[in-house]
Amino acid sequence: LHHVTESAANSGQLWQSSRGSLSDYEAVRSLPSQSESSCAVRANIDTAVHLMPFNASSSLCAHFRCRLGLSHCRKCRNANKGFQRVRTAGSDCWTTVQHRVSGSVDFYRNWTQYQSEFGEGPDGNYWIGLNALHEITQHGSHKVRFLMKAWNGSEHWAEYSSFSVGPESDNYRLSVSGFSGSAGIGDCFSALNGQQFTTKDADHDTYPGNCAVFFRGAWWFTACHCTHPNGEYRDASKATGDPYAQGVIWSLYFGYYYTH
Repeated sequence: LHHVTESAANSGQLWQSSRGSLSDYEAVRSLPSQSESSCAVRANIDTAVHLMPFNASSSLCAHFRCRLGLSHCRKCRNANKGFQRVRTAGSDCWTTVQHRVSGSVDFYRNWTQYQSEFGEGPDGNYWIGLNALHEITQHGSHKVRFLMKAWNGSEHWAEYSSFSVGPESDNYRLSVSGFSGSAGIGDCFSALNGQQFTTKDADHDTYPGNCAVFFRGAWWFTACHCTHPNGEYRDASKATGDPYAQGVIWSLYFGYYYTH
């Protein structure tokens, strides 16, 4: 099952980066910024900003608005890396937080690695980074959606109307509520509200052992999981059966012997 976790501003606010032509845009401001995420947060606060290129080498954050005064979301591109970071869905702009499509990227990583972005980009195997998640969700209201495609081609989803991630000082504590989902999909995320993030070298779960070690990944574990998007990827030939709860899991519908 292919799994994408995404967060979006409920207002559909536009903070965008683009590798396309700037001919449709005019400059609003240019300012120094420590990271692309910080640049995006500043852009998200200002409703006049429609596009956000960030130059990592100069640490310069540029804000643009559309010359045509368009208010709808556009497909957005990262100016430096050239892959899609924000996509449109109705009136909302969605940012890819996590994506699994194969076993080519190892998700059994340590605390420091999960703090930062890793992988092949949002169209491949990808993790946005805990620091970026905190920066994006600390301002305004956000929601999160899990998109799942089963091996038989059927598509499923779970969505939460409130989603945020705390700072490093609180081990990226999760705040989540407001479940809805496609037919048959159960709530596997709300029970993690208030949990801190756990990796193989930083145990913050409620189990006597370390869930990240047992299940070879990292997540907001309790004792241990109902869902584990960062588990070990297993292809279609190994998608069902033993071992128990190992893999990319959403158990409420698929069970613990089906890896997504």
